Amino acid sequence: MIILNLPNSITLIRIAVTPIILYLTFTNQLVLVCILIFISSFSDWLDGYIARRFNQFSRLGELLDPISDRIYILTLLFIVYYLDALNIPLIVIIILREISMTILMVYLKTKDITGLPVHYLGKMGAFNLLIGIPGLIFAKAFPSQEFIWLTIGWSFLLWGVFLYLFSTVKYINQARSILKSHG
Repeated sequence: MIILNLPNSITLIRIAVTPIILYLTFTNQLVLVCILIFISSFSDWLDGYIARRFNQFSRLGELLDPISDRIYILTLLFIVYYLDALNIPLIVIIILREISMTILMVYLKTKDITGLPVHYLGKMGAFNLLIGIPGLIFAKAFPSQEFIWLTIGWSFLLWGVFLYLFSTVKYINQARSILKSHG
């Protein structure tokens, strides 16, 4: 079993780029931030595609990918907060969802359940957030195109939050069902 395969390496690089994105934000190099966000978002798709296409699944990848997604989303939330591009209530809603899902996963682990089947609502919620939140950052980086980026950002962000919350209900119901079947 190969642990450090190409998809896992891409995921690890995405995690390693996170502090660079933060540094560039603090030094007001927002165009570079946008480039790295674009590359990071693409790499999130790419690692999954390579894993599926070349059958390079691993337990490490199953663990790293959602951790990477959480780190990435929380980093983007911090950036939009820092840039004053998103209001606190929406940031809190997204963070509370992340915390509740983490608590659910840890609880399931205590019952020897290693995870939940990925649901398309969760994937679509994350997909929308990963377009919406960067859209708000792009609006700050490219003020002459602010209207376009704000429209894209808010449209995807609001759908993302809705799908994220709805998927949380779905995951809780899945967990209940799995817990019942485990006795």
